[in-house]
Amino acid sequence: MNITQYEALVRAVESGTMTEAARELGYSQSGLTRALNSLEQEWGVKLLLRGRSGVRLTAEGQLLMPLIRTVMNDQLRLNERIDEITGLREGLIRVGTFNSVSAQWLPGIIKQFRKEYPGIRFELLHGTDEQINAWILDGRVDVGFIAYPGAPELDSDFLYRDPIVSIFADSDPHAKLSTFPIAELPRLPYIALYEGVEDEITAILAQNRIQPDTKFMESDDHAVIAMVEQGLGTSLMSMMMLQGFDRRITAVPLDPPGHRDLGVACRGRQYLSAAARKFYDCICDWVRNEYAARTVR
Repeated sequence: MNITQYEALVRAVESGTMTEAARELGYSQSGLTRALNSLEQEWGVKLLLRGRSGVRLTAEGQLLMPLIRTVMNDQLRLNERIDEITGLREGLIRVGTFNSVSAQWLPGIIKQFRKEYPGIRFELLHGTDEQINAWILDGRVDVGFIAYPGAPELDSDFLYRDPIVSIFADSDPHAKLSTFPIAELPRLPYIALYEGVEDEITAILAQNRIQPDTKFMESDDHAVIAMVEQGLGTSLMSMMMLQGFDRRITAVPLDPPGHRDLGVACRGRQYLSAAARKFYDCICDWVRNEYAARTVR
């Protein structure tokens, strides 16, 4: 048994296919298969079910997987602690994120972090808020961006209050409003976005007892914005998601106002590697300084 066999098993389960897992790890498919077969033979336990649809854990594998992840995380922390002693020259940080954070924040945060620690590598996993909370708790990611405050078992820090707005095509008469009464929403064709803000939007609609006339459901924010631009309807999105788009659309604040609170979380600082602890602090510092600078401007 060695840690590379554990990593091979975890990658195979997460990717769902031996081919993709081998590609990610830089193995040949036959080499990956031999490593996993060797692990099963050594333990005397069948860990994986292999079929045309891919690979998945057996019942025994499901029982062992949390312990395997614990061993991998312990090894990662050991490696990172050694790196801390020797100057944080190398390491891996796994980050749970979603599209707007990846586009608007992470490039600047990682750029700042790598000025001091250029040897640190990053693995970014995109998911819903529920998925990211779960990934942090089970150790799949070290830190994650969440709807603050997140699961009660997590250590989290508030980062930013992001306004939720209605968006209209520039040619739509509603685009000229200073605020959009959310009570008017059911009278308009609605394009529902299911990526990153669905929980907050659902809460806003529920608080105001609004049932929108949903004509389209879309998981891609770019597609929603393009559909609004063409006059197919309106949508609710966060201001942060709209940054960087050069589209003929107008964001109109809601009446009453709505928002989502963004934060960063981990299982606990004591569980973080040295690199992940420094990156967590870098996230908090970068966001605070970024929005302080915008206020000054």
